[in-house]
Order: sequence, then structure tokens, then C-alpha cells
Amino acid sequence: MREDQSHDPFELSTGRYADFFAPQSREDLEFRLTRKLVLTARRWTQVSEERIRAATGQSRARWQTLLALAFADAAITTTTLSARLGMAWPPLIRTLNALEADGLIRRDEHPQDKRSRTIDVTEEGYRVIEAVKPILAQVRRETLALVDNSQLQLATDLLDAVLAGATRAAGADGRG
Repeated sequence: MREDQSHDPFELSTGRYADFFAPQSREDLEFRLTRKLVLTARRWTQVSEERIRAATGQSRARWQTLLALAFADAAITTTTLSARLGMAWPPLIRTLNALEADGLIRRDEHPQDKRSRTIDVTEEGYRVIEAVKPILAQVRRETLALVDNSQLQLATDLLDAVLAGATRAAGADGRG
């Protein structure tokens, strides 16, 4: 058993897997990759969310929104933020309303478009970000400890290609 499978009970409980996918076929490799992507994302989300919530009381939606806003060069619109986060409007608006009520963001009238508002992080919001950053850094260090820089770059390039394909697929079925 390869080391990367040692933490995956799937390999031990799938006696009929070959009935679905021929070993080492393109379909087999695609299935295994996408399954690992999903498992990795779930595990990363679970660990980071639990640690950040325990330390700061902030949910993933809240701290991810704050970080996306903080990374921008200037205040951005809800449309831009929604695209950056890949988040639908209803949950994003709920998150923004809660962040604004807690004084972590401010929304102002857009200077060129009176129908739109810009969003920016407040000083209190930046204090939350400063509390979140070291927790995320620690989770990253633990998660990626066995991965060298060249593997990180290769994985990033691979995920860029997978994301581009997923974006194309979403557009092809009318969801993009």
C-alpha cells in the first residue's frame, strides 16, 4: 500500500471497484484524483475551521470573507467579492450583514455607481485577521510538512488546470 493510501480506508473497502473502473485507466485516475481533492478539501476545511472557531469564534465564511476583502487593493463590490470567494449571493449577503453588524467591515456607496456599494475591512476586522493568520499558517505547516517547494508549485499548477476545467464544465451546463 502506498503511503498516500494509508490514511484512506477506501482502498481497503472497495472490492468491487474494478467493476466500475479499469485499473490505471484514465477514468480510474480521474476518479481517484477528484476523490482525493474532495477528501483533502473537507479535511483542510474541518481542521482550519475548528481551530479558528475555537480561538476566535469566527466561522469559515466570516474569516474567508475578511481575508478576501483584505487582499484587495481597495474596497470592492459585492459582485467582485462573490466571484473571488465562489460564493452565491444569499449566504454572502448574510455574512456581510453579520460582519457589518459586528463592526468588522463597512459598506459605502460606490462613487461611480449609486446602485452599488463598496466593502472594506475595518480596524477591528483587521484585528480578527491578525488572530486568524497564525492559525492558518500552523495548519498549512502541519498539512504540507512533507511537501517540498517544487511539489507545491506542481500541485498549484495542477489545481489551476483542474479549476479551469471545472469552471469550463460549470459554464457548459449553464451554472457558470
